[in-house]
Amino acid sequence: MRHQKHGRKFGRQSGPRHALFSNLVSSLIEHERIKTTDAKAKELRRIAERTISWATSVGSLVENEKKDAADQAKIVHAMRMAQRVLKHKPTLHKLFNEIGPRLVGRAGGYTRVLKLGNRHGDAAPLSIIELVDRGEVEAPEEDQKEAEVAATKGSKKKATKAEAAPAGEAAPQGKKARAPKKKAEGEDKPKKKSKKSEE
Repeated sequence: MRHQKHGRKFGRQSGPRHALFSNLVSSLIEHERIKTTDAKAKELRRIAERTISWATSVGSLVENEKKDAADQAKIVHAMRMAQRVLKHKPTLHKLFNEIGPRLVGRAGGYTRVLKLGNRHGDAAPLSIIELVDRGEVEAPEEDQKEAEVAATKGSKKKATKAEAAPAGEAAPQGKKARAPKKKAEGEDKPKKKSKKSEE
């Protein structure tokens, strides 16, 4: 029985799995929006929210210019705890100097998972995971196009069916109109000669 063994394994041993999530969290903090598979996004959400909560716990202290030794010790402790997951130093500083103070008043729920559809090669379900307050920051044009495609995926199919209907109005419903086959003049096939006709 597999009781109380929560978390996905992703076919990896613990070392490569921790490295995978460390890199995914780093990319999420750096770009504030990434595209990955649905299962990885759901698992990443748990780890990313814990890491971001370390930054929000000291977000008000980071902005304060007058820090005493106790405040500085709290910041250092929080940075070291977040550094267990987030190994890239510039991304760690971005987390504590930009993202943490921005999310100070929020009690959890720092990320959002949006489902995109299936990947073409292997039909794996894809998702976008992004920071919740990312709406204030301008998104690149490619990300906006991907979100529009995901939102209007069903309506595009209906639109193409509606456009195809006027073109085939002459045909009865349910059957496609076929153009009549035309034979070119002089292309009649010669009849096969039987043995009896030769004699």
